[in-house]
Amino acid sequence: PKAPQAAAPKVSLDPAYIGRITGTLLAICAAVALLLGIVNYITKPIIDEAQAAKNAAAMAQVLQADEYVPLEGELPEHVTALYSAVSGGETIGWAVQTTANGSQGPITMVVGVDTAGAVTGVSVIKHSETPNIGTKVVADQNVLDRFVGLTHENGEVTINTGSNSVDGVSGATYSSRGVAAGVNAALSAVAGLS
Repeated sequence: PKAPQAAAPKVSLDPAYIGRITGTLLAICAAVALLLGIVNYITKPIIDEAQAAKNAAAMAQVLQADEYVPLEGELPEHVTALYSAVSGGETIGWAVQTTANGSQGPITMVVGVDTAGAVTGVSVIKHSETPNIGTKVVADQNVLDRFVGLTHENGEVTINTGSNSVDGVSGATYSSRGVAAGVNAALSAVAGLS
C-alpha cells in the first residue's frame, strides 16, 4: 500500500508585501515607458528628416525633376506614395514609392516612370534581404537598371521568362521577384492615372 501523501503547506503572503512589490514593479514600468517616450520624442524628427532626405535622393536618382509634388487620393495596393515629377512647370513623369515582399521581408523602393509609361529607374530605399544573396539584387544598381525601359503595355514584368522579363540573379530569385512586383505596382499606379 502507498503511504498517504502529505498535504502541501499553505503559503501565506502578507498583503502589504504584495502591495510593495506591485508598486515597485509599476513604478519601474512607468519610468521605463517615460524614458522610451522621451527618447522617441527626441529622435523621431531626426529619423523622419533622414528618411525624407533618403526618399528625395531616391526620387532624384530615378527621375530628375525640379520638384516632386505628392498626389492626393487613395493609393493602389503596394503603393505607399505617389509624386508627380515636374520640370519647367510640366509633368515629366512620376516617382512611385512601392513596397513588395522579398525573401526576408518588405522591400521599399522608388520607381521612376516617364510620361510614355516606361521605367526610368529603380532605387531601393529600405530592405532586409540576406547579405551577399538578396543584396546582389537590391543593392546592385546594375541589376536594378535592368528594369529601365520596361512598360505596362507589354504585360506584367516577370523574372527570367515571358515577353516583358528581366534576368534575375541566380540564388536571389525571391529578391528579384520582389523588385519586379514593386515595379509592376508602380507601372499599374501610373497607368491608372490616365
